[in-house]
Formats: sequence, structure tokens, C-alpha cells
Amino acid sequence: MEEREIDLLDMIADILSHWRGLVVALVIGAVLMGGLSYVKSYQNIQNIQNAQPIEEETTLDAATVEKQLMQLEETLEESQKAAVLTTMDDEREYIWKENYAENSVYMQLDPFNIAQRQLVYQIKATEENQNQSLGTTYGDVLDNVGMYNWVEEKTGVPAAYVKELITVSTTSAISIANDQFAGTVGTDRLKITVIQKDEESCKELSDAVKAYVEQQKATLATEVGNHELILLSESAGMTLGMDVMNRQIDYGNQVSNLRSGIASAKAGFTADQAKYYDLLTWEEGMDEAEIVQKDTVEEQAVAVSPSVSKKYILLGAVLFAFVYAGILFLVYIFNSKLRVSDELQSLYHIPQIGVVVKDSKKKFILDKWVDDLRHYGKRKFDAEQSMELAFVAVKIAAVKNKLNTICLMGCNLEAGAGSVCENLKTALEKEGINVTVLDNVLYNAESMEKVEAMTGVVLVEKAGSTLYNEVANELALLKRQDITVLGGIIVE
Repeated sequence: MEEREIDLLDMIADILSHWRGLVVALVIGAVLMGGLSYVKSYQNIQNIQNAQPIEEETTLDAATVEKQLMQLEETLEESQKAAVLTTMDDEREYIWKENYAENSVYMQLDPFNIAQRQLVYQIKATEENQNQSLGTTYGDVLDNVGMYNWVEEKTGVPAAYVKELITVSTTSAISIANDQFAGTVGTDRLKITVIQKDEESCKELSDAVKAYVEQQKATLATEVGNHELILLSESAGMTLGMDVMNRQIDYGNQVSNLRSGIASAKAGFTADQAKYYDLLTWEEGMDEAEIVQKDTVEEQAVAVSPSVSKKYILLGAVLFAFVYAGILFLVYIFNSKLRVSDELQSLYHIPQIGVVVKDSKKKFILDKWVDDLRHYGKRKFDAEQSMELAFVAVKIAAVKNKLNTICLMGCNLEAGAGSVCENLKTALEKEGINVTVLDNVLYNAESMEKVEAMTGVVLVEKAGSTLYNEVANELALLKRQDITVLGGIIVE
């Protein structure tokens, strides 16, 4: 018997043929690892809930705090005290900026979908040299807290955040898309740009600005003289705000840098610095949990129930499938049984006169794909065709060797090769060739005794059942008895 070679394509097909087991491994791995993630999540929640706040043994009062602060003022170096004070300043800045980022309408805008309205006014005065001064006056009147408070009353937008949503400019260089006023436009114009999160709120804000402009026109007429204020253009639409995007990103980075800087600074505090910080924040009434640990507290508040990690599920599915595939690989490598892909000619130097395949009519689509992969580059036959070819090959071998009696022999024919032998026997006897079927000649004394009377033998072996050394021992037995081996048939 020659050394067996590993067929890579057949090995891949063999592993994929166990796709049902791979699916089961995927499910088991996903369930187990998902369960593990759930248990870990549950344990973490229990640890958080069971954690008790560390209370100081001594109740602090103002006098105690003042005394301890004075002691630390003397023992700490100036650089150490400065580091603590700087951290406290950063915390105040963090609170202010975080509060602004959460409440500012401007910071909540979607930069890719901003509603915008533009108002362009023409200012005409009775005196020609009054145009420019009126434009400047209107700009000053509109860009102040008076309009911001007015807009808050009309729209509900906090006055503190109105300024970011309204831009006022006065210049004679303002261009108008509609040129129907060409020749009538004066030298002084007023342009107001309003932005909001959607068209409805933007129109509401724009209407409030227009109403304020009309109100101020009547007031200014008594102060600076009669003049006309003509609305030349009012346009609306959705736009992309790159300035908004850049400012939001920059502000977000500032807040993140402050948060990480505070956490890093506190991590580097000595024991005396940490105590100094606690005393100062106690004195000022600062709540540390609200400052640096705000995000952590929010996350803990949300995670009130155990959860299953998708990452663990995916990891478990892939890991178990990989392990199962690895086991199949080892089984294939150390397999000691005959395979369908084996060539009897190369292994045992006997003619391979047939390969009888299974009926594939009831196979799933995946089984058919694997079967196509296994027979890639080879002519594929169905069960009936392969059986007919085996019959013809045996008949030709018998006729060529001038034998009218042959023996179909194999190990463990009951595993699936027995029915093939019976079909061959029926077909050959119709052609006038007597056939004897012998099973387990290596292990059955009665069958072994009958071998002596045979003149020509065809080995019929079941793939996945017959051992390689059993085929070798059968051939050795036939050689000792000087019996002609017509060839071999592998049954899938």
C-alpha cells in the first residue's frame, strides 16, 4: 500500500459536508457566550448596587474643614496646591460648557439639515446722506438684548441662545437673487439671516424678527426722521451648515478634553492633594459626581437590567464553529478508513473499475453544492449511471480474463455495499456470469474457506467503513491464494 496524499479540495468539501454540525456549533456557541455575557452583566449590576458609599469616620463641620485646610496649606507645595486649584477651575469650566452644549439651540442643530430664512430690506430716507447712518442704526437696534427678549416672548426660544440663530448685516454690497428691483434699490440695505432646526420653527422665528423690525421702524421714525423700510426679498430653504458643524465639533472636543484632563489630573493626585481637593469642594458645595463622573452615573442609571452582548454572541458563534471545523480537520487527517476520493490504482495498484454514488434526489441545496465542490473538475454521474458503469466494467473484466465465475468480496458489506453486490450479481447472471458474494473474509472462517475456490475477485468496499489495512490484507490473502484481482469498486 502506498502513502496516502491529502486532497485539499476533498478535505474542504468533507468539512463543509458537516454544515449541519457547523450550524449547531454556531448556535451553541452564540447561546453559551451570550449567556456568559448576561451573567457578567448581572454580576456587574449587583456589584454596583451592593457597593456602599465610603463615609468618613469623622463628621466634618466648617471649623474642622478650616483647620485641616490650614494644615494642608502648610504641608503642600505651591505646585501641588496650584494643580488642585487648576483642576477645580477646569471643573467649573466643564460644568458651564456642558450646560451650554445641552441647552443651546445652536449646538443641537443638525448641520446637514438646517432650515434657513433670509430677509433683505431696503432703507430709504428723506435725506440722501442719511442712508448709511440708518443702516448702522438698524444694525445696532436689531443686534441687542431687546430683540432677543422679544423673540423669546414670541417663540419661547431662550433669549440667551437667540443671538446664535440670527445674523444681522448692513451693507450696500448685499446682492439680491431676484433682480426685479434693479434701479430702485438704495445705497443702504439690511440683511437678516435666521436658522433653526426645521422649517416651521424657522418661520416662527423669522416672523418674530419681522414683527420686531416693523415695531422698531415706528420708534426710529420719531428719533431719526421719517424713512421707508421695504422688504425686497424673503427666501427660505434647507442648507448644509459647515460653520455649525465645525463649531459643534470644536466645542465637543473642548468638553471631551476637559473631562479627560480632569480625570487624568485627579488620578495623579497624592493622598494629601486628594484630601485638599475634597475639603475645598466641601467648602464650596461642589458635587464631584455631577462633574467628572456624570457620564458614568447616567450609564449606570440606564443599565438597570442585565443585557446580552452582541459581541460575545458573535465571538461564541465563530469560536465554536472554528473549533468544530478544527476537529473535523483532525478527523480527516487521521482518518484510517477508505474515502470516495481515493484511487485504488495509486494506493494498491489494482484497477478501480467503478465508484457507485448515492442517490442525490433528496439532498438539500447545500449538500448539492458540497457535492459539486467535491467533484469539481470531474465528470459527475448519478446513482443509476454509476451502477450501470460498474456493471459493464465488471463484465468486461470477466470476459477479458475468460472467466464465467467471479466473486464480489468486501469487508462489512452490510454497511451499504451489500445491496450494490446483489444488484451486480443479478445483472451479471443475466449475462451468463456466475457470481458469488463473500462478506468479511478476513473475520469469517466460512467465507475465507470459500475464497480458495474462486478464480477472479472484484473488491467492493464501502467508503467510510472499510479500513485501509483491511483492503491491504484482502489483497495479501488473494495473492497467497494466487487469485486474480479484476479490480475494485468503491461505494459512496
